[in-house]
Amino acid sequence: MTRRRNWKRSICVAAGLFGVLTISHETLIPAAAADPTTDQASPTLSDSASTETKPTAFDVKKFANLRYRDHADDRDSAGRCDVYLPQTKSPPGPNTPSGPATPPGPATPPGPATPPEPAIESAPDRRWPVVLVVHGGGWATGDKWTMERHARDLAGNGFAAVAINYRHAPSSKFPDQVDDVRAALVWITENTAKYGWDSGRVGMYGYSAGGHLVSLVATLADEPWESVRQTTAWPQDDERWKKLPPIGAVCIGGPPTDFRDLPPDNTSLSFFLGGSRRELPGVYAAASPICFTSSKDPPFQIIHGEADWIVPVNNAKNFHRSLVDSDVDSSLQTLPGKGHLFAFLSPKLTDWMLEFFEERLAK
Repeated sequence: MTRRRNWKRSICVAAGLFGVLTISHETLIPAAAADPTTDQASPTLSDSASTETKPTAFDVKKFANLRYRDHADDRDSAGRCDVYLPQTKSPPGPNTPSGPATPPGPATPPGPATPPEPAIESAPDRRWPVVLVVHGGGWATGDKWTMERHARDLAGNGFAAVAINYRHAPSSKFPDQVDDVRAALVWITENTAKYGWDSGRVGMYGYSAGGHLVSLVATLADEPWESVRQTTAWPQDDERWKKLPPIGAVCIGGPPTDFRDLPPDNTSLSFFLGGSRRELPGVYAAASPICFTSSKDPPFQIIHGEADWIVPVNNAKNFHRSLVDSDVDSSLQTLPGKGHLFAFLSPKLTDWMLEFFEERLAK
């Protein structure tokens, strides 16, 4: 019963988060007009959210609300992250019931928190591949706790997961959110020994706006400074550039990837990009991951609902085609009948994500 209530809460929250981003083929619909819960092509809850817990190979230990960005404001959570670590399961004793030793707890609620730094009791018996997890919400809302299910699934299957918050528009505009993803990657590098991560096996996963952000960071990683400088507030000689780990794999769901074809005078993305495309054509191009695909990009997996009218599936198809044309190992999986929200909630998306990282990051 509790699990069903949690799923209902997840649906309500996700509907609010994804309603901010409403991109159509040729125009941007005002956010207030979008309501993913009225998507006629959406399936029922039972089709999208399994009420059964799948067995996992590992237990999960969570460290909540850690600071990953040096100048994060203690009054908000924009520079905070949650870490999910796999834990080797102990064999059950004669009086110990079977099942996970540490059952998933409730999601961490949004809001400010300043917990002490956790102490890692003992070094792990192995080095874990690690996946940076980035939430959606139209760059203007959302919270890391909405990605808790996916982060726990990753950790339960042998991948450390770092789910982050980032600065929101309109108070923070592009490229602040992109730099926050980079800052989280630097933090992963700096804490590799502490948490037992393998810095040579780093992946990224994001949905919707989160998928856009990780795609942009990944495709820009091999680009010249002339291209990168338009997407960062970091100076070229900043030491943090040297601490960015190589990205081994990127999984994205429902990602907006190309802003160059938006109507020139449409202002629906001004809250994020600072103006219309006519006013800031360079910014619209710099924010489009499709502009930076090249042969040195990491492998991509793209997952998209075929009935997604918030971020049309052509975003995924065109981005996939651009990656393939650049000789990047890219796969595209679509979910028939699924809109933006129910694609996110689909167990199939989770299965594909796990299979992809197991293929690309596990050894």
